[in-house]
Amino acid sequence: MSHTILLVRHGIAAAASAKMSDADRSLTPEGAHKIKRIAAGLKRLGVVPGAVLSSPLRRAQETAELLAAVLVPDGELEIYAPLAPGQRPRDVVSGLTAYRRADVIILVGHEPGMGELTSQLLTGSSSSLRLDFKKGGVAAIELGALPPRTGGRLLWFLTPKQLRLIGRHGH
Repeated sequence: MSHTILLVRHGIAAAASAKMSDADRSLTPEGAHKIKRIAAGLKRLGVVPGAVLSSPLRRAQETAELLAAVLVPDGELEIYAPLAPGQRPRDVVSGLTAYRRADVIILVGHEPGMGELTSQLLTGSSSSLRLDFKKGGVAAIELGALPPRTGGRLLWFLTPKQLRLIGRHGH
């Protein structure tokens, strides 16, 4: 059974400040609005995730909640600690074995982790390939198995603007 992994960078978040920990930074109203439009684009592309996994940081959780509300309203969002900043991409990948019954898995996280994870899934090394995710950017990667035995196949890598346009033309 093949799997499609969608890697999503969180939306636009409040600026860092001395009054708030990085983990507590939330999406801005603009960031939340754009993620809802990105979710509409993913829905138009036919994305129906069997699992939505999020970094434990607030801005990623809020992004994942907005995506799940549109794509799988009855589904559950799970906090997935390996998606937190500073974690190793291979730890993210090894933990996905628990979700191998899902055809489509959405992972919501941060940069540079999403770019490193993309490289890990495509090449087996977190540093072989350099992809920079804009906030709300999404990469779709097809894997033959979980855990992957060989490199995956990049299905598409779309900017937030492209996804919002796809969503807008669906109405």
